[in-house]
Amino acid sequence: MRKKWILFAAVLAIAAGILWVALRQELTVRRYEVACKNVRTPVRLAVITDLHGTLYGDGQSELLERLAENAPDAVLWVGDIIDGEASEEAAIQLLNGLERWPCYYVTGNHEVWTSDAERIRTLFREHGVTVLQGGAETITIGETRVSFCGVDDPDEDPEGWLEQLSACEVQAEDSAVRVLLSHRPERAEDYARTGFDVIVAGHAHGGQVRIPGLVNGLYAPNQGWLPEYAGGRYDLGGPTLIVGRGLVRNWMPRIFNPPELVIVDLIA
Repeated sequence: MRKKWILFAAVLAIAAGILWVALRQELTVRRYEVACKNVRTPVRLAVITDLHGTLYGDGQSELLERLAENAPDAVLWVGDIIDGEASEEAAIQLLNGLERWPCYYVTGNHEVWTSDAERIRTLFREHGVTVLQGGAETITIGETRVSFCGVDDPDEDPEGWLEQLSACEVQAEDSAVRVLLSHRPERAEDYARTGFDVIVAGHAHGGQVRIPGLVNGLYAPNQGWLPEYAGGRYDLGGPTLIVGRGLVRNWMPRIFNPPELVIVDLIA
């Protein structure tokens, strides 16, 4: 009988440990390296997506500390940062701490669904963020030229989304590394036909539920069950798509899918 209780206790402890790991919500830093032909000196990008008003300590101190530790050359905001009045203060606290870095922003579907997307874009501009709407801005980082390009969420103008995609591709410099910000990973077929080097996206929340080594994501909006682009790195036959699993922590359980800050190193 004693052996049975010991076995039961051991199984229970193992199950509790697995459950703790599965449900943990600690902020994770996910790193990717992407080789690009026009890199002269390495460039580090931080990707913030799907914050949805989540707070990481007073004044977003935890998230800002992680950013500072990783010393990015630019910060890319890839949509679903604000989804209503309650989430705006969390975004402002983060914006107030990011003024030391060049920042670029595109809308996500939740900004569009507020019916207040233009005011939200103005808020970002007032904090020194470059808002990309079918446009590009090229800067020099070290010895590397980088063209940051971006498109609005397609829910704002479904017919104009492809026009924006084409417009910002035209504006990107041929001799620069071409980085596209777009909230939607499921548009991968459209991205594959472009000349961008790197596309950064979010939206899928990592498929919400993961089973490491077996299921990368259970369900994602606009992709359905077992989404192909739930989170991670994807080779599109030219461009590299990086999908962040998002920073949101809310009532929906994230299983083996902790919130993440994405760091992308562009290398030669």
